[in-house]
Amino acid sequence: MFKLHPFLGIGVFAGLLSVVGCEASKSVNPVAPSTIGTEVTAASEPALVATPARIEPPVAMAPAGRLSHTNPDFLVRNGAIAGTNHAAYQFEISKTADFSQTAAVVTVPVNEAGQTFMSLGALAYGGTFYWRARGSDGTTESEYSNTLMFTLPSGPNMAASSDPVASIESASWTNERWHDYFFSIVDQQGGATVSDEGMRAMREALLARGADFQNGWRGDMRPRLFLPVNGCPIANRPDVPLCSYSRTVDLGNYGQPWRWMVR
Repeated sequence: MFKLHPFLGIGVFAGLLSVVGCEASKSVNPVAPSTIGTEVTAASEPALVATPARIEPPVAMAPAGRLSHTNPDFLVRNGAIAGTNHAAYQFEISKTADFSQTAAVVTVPVNEAGQTFMSLGALAYGGTFYWRARGSDGTTESEYSNTLMFTLPSGPNMAASSDPVASIESASWTNERWHDYFFSIVDQQGGATVSDEGMRAMREALLARGADFQNGWRGDMRPRLFLPVNGCPIANRPDVPLCSYSRTVDLGNYGQPWRWMVR
């Protein structure tokens, strides 16, 4: 039988204790620190929060009430817009007050000048319509504006007018004479290109001859001119008959040279 030398046995036993102690020490105090629970990932980084766009509803201004023509133009005062450069206004026109019978939906970019116009074109005679508008950039939408109602005339009204301006001499001017008169005023007051300022400066001289800018009576100063028509009052009030709008000239685009395009 093999016998272990007393001193050799003590040495082996001490070696075993040393190995066991070392392993125990590793389990309690590992030499390399563990990375469990301390790994940095993209998910642990602070998230960037985008500021949402703010689009407040516009204010519907015109048309409203009983109209004397069938070609209404729509006007809203812009609401506040922030955080987006792509806002547009959606105009909704309906045959019913609850907008259950939509007649038209037209979207136009917001005009940075503070008011936005929309031209729908001629509508059929007769009938009452309701309209409203709201803003959107494709992601954020505003609430609807207030709702306005307008009524179209029942048919052409070519009756002679007792308004004294209906028979002024300039109502018989040819388009060529009006062209020369208009551009003489442009040279003096209108400026080189189409602008609201130029139209306001020229308006008094035009009114004196029975002409007016498109719906100038309500501040709708767009580059379109209504010339006087014999037998009709000038188109500078909301209650004139349809014949007052039958002689119209387009004058070009804002920021561009004045033009003369008889419609």
